[in-house]
Formats: sequence, structure tokens, C-alpha cells
Amino acid sequence: MVTKKEYIPADFEVRLLSPEDLLSRALDDEIVGRMRKTVETEGPIRESLLFKRIINSYGMEKVGSRLIVLFRELSGRLEFERTVENGENVYHSGVPEDYFRPTPDSAMRYSYQIPYIEGANCIIYILQREGKSLYRKEIAKLFLSEMEWSREGAQVRNLIDASLRDPRITRRGARYSI
Repeated sequence: MVTKKEYIPADFEVRLLSPEDLLSRALDDEIVGRMRKTVETEGPIRESLLFKRIINSYGMEKVGSRLIVLFRELSGRLEFERTVENGENVYHSGVPEDYFRPTPDSAMRYSYQIPYIEGANCIIYILQREGKSLYRKEIAKLFLSEMEWSREGAQVRNLIDASLRDPRITRRGARYSI
């Protein structure tokens, strides 16, 4: 049974550092610790959002190319399961992923940062609740409502379409069911 769950971002004491401080390699263990805490709190989480959370925890806004190289190397020390979606790693926390989480404005998580398993879980939740098969257009409308979004842009359409390919969701003609 899929459930709706509150999205809670990882919470860190912000340390105001420069990219050079992180690149010095003196903080590698601390960075890995922050990555670990983020995956445990927010997983499943896409690599881009994981890196964004880490860089923000050091008082910076953007992950530059030099830091991406460092973060990718350090993320190799994480013991979490990983999957790949559109060429990007998704880190899984190891707990059952039978939920989806609408994102509050304070957490800043865009549709392209949501792993497909969460999108599929939202669709399965809708199909369970409705108790019948639905057309994609009906699913999209209910999906927007459940995720607390107001409109379906290209990135939301991509999330819905990728999520509809989940093997737990069956397509018969133009209708989807579980």
C-alpha cells in the first residue's frame, strides 16, 4: 500500500566556506557525513539535489564543475544503493520506498529532482484510491493535485510519463491500472 508522506529536508548548521575550503580535501569526512545524513533523511534523492543540499549547507548557492568532480568522488564512499535515471545517480536510503512526498516551498525540490519511483508511487496511490483504471489525462490532473502543483509543464509531463513506465503500472489501450 503506497502512502503520502511529509517531505523533510536534511537540516544542517550552515558553515560559511569557500569552494577552495572544500577543495582543500581537509573536509572530506565531513562532506561525506553530510551526504550520508542527506540520503538517510531525503532518500531516494537524485545526485543533483544531493549535491545542491551539500553546497547550500556550506553557504554557497551553486555547485561548480570542480566541486562536482569532488562530490562525485566522495559519493563513492557512500554505502547506499544507487540506481540511474537519465544518466543521473539516485541514492536510496535503504528503507522501503512505498511513499511519495509533496514538496513544501521551503524545501525547493523541483519536478526534475524527484526520482521516478516517487512519481510512480504517487500514480499507484491515485489508482488505489480511485479503484479503477484511468486515462493519462485523468492521472495527470490527480497527480498535480496530490503533489500540490498548479500546472503541468514539460518537466512535470516528463516525470509523469517516466513514472507511468514503472513495471507495477499496467497499460491497456489508453488506460492505466495496477
